[in-house]
Amino acid sequence: MDGAMTIFELLAWAGDALKAADATRSVKQNPRLDAQVLLSYVLGVNSAYLFTHGDETVKSQDAETFQRLVARRARHEPVAYLTQTKAFFGRDFFVNQHVLIPRPDTEILVEAALGVIDFRSTIVDIGTGSGAIAISLELETHRPTFAIEIDRDTKAVAEHNARNLGANITFLDGSLFEPFVNLAINDLTPFQNSHLVITANLPYLTPWQWEALDPDVKNYEPKLALVGGADGLALYDELCNQIRTYLHEASRKGKRIAVDLVIEIDPSQKLTAPALLKSHFPSAAIKTIRDLTHRERVVVASIR
Repeated sequence: MDGAMTIFELLAWAGDALKAADATRSVKQNPRLDAQVLLSYVLGVNSAYLFTHGDETVKSQDAETFQRLVARRARHEPVAYLTQTKAFFGRDFFVNQHVLIPRPDTEILVEAALGVIDFRSTIVDIGTGSGAIAISLELETHRPTFAIEIDRDTKAVAEHNARNLGANITFLDGSLFEPFVNLAINDLTPFQNSHLVITANLPYLTPWQWEALDPDVKNYEPKLALVGGADGLALYDELCNQIRTYLHEASRKGKRIAVDLVIEIDPSQKLTAPALLKSHFPSAAIKTIRDLTHRERVVVASIR
């Protein structure tokens, strides 16, 4: 592209370029919105500015940066990775290729957890990723919050977000609930909790579902954060085993602890996921909650 261009001209060019790329996706995006988000990011302005200053000429350096980002978006790289920002539950989170991009559907999980948190609760977020769930819950409730992550690079992103957003989170290294179990075994403090709210948005896709994903997700977001074994529920099965270990140890020490387990699932698991939880916790009260498209997305198990 030659010559100086205005904001409107750049948006029109980008919209057309991204519309052509969008034709290859099975799930359609919003090319013109993507163009607006990227140009706002490059210029450091909000979207309203673009439309009130549309005839303004864009500096050549900014135009070139924008054009490079559009080219990357045309190759299906997610906008959130290009801007390194994703809004979630009213806050902006830093994201990169080490973390799954927070989805609006996961806000349903946060709302479900808020519905069971009270003045007694301690929050434990499993596989915290960007920290979006744990940080949102801590900032909304100011309850003691633990966040567990096995990957060092992923945990660094969550720690950055906690610092940036002012959330008081205790981070633990390790797999699933095990770090909290070990903390409880070695230190009686966690057994002083009378109520645990355990949240988990673990990898829950099957390998076949992953193969069918759009390139925006399949080619860029971490596969380890998406695939959860042959039926998608392997990690949830192991998580339940570890929670049972914790509750057994607490009972052995004379402590009775109530647990509300709040997990995100694929809608295809609307029967198998509750059945899995019931197999581990036969007396638990279990309910499912639908997402923005009215499909089962969150399961809550109240274990008493």
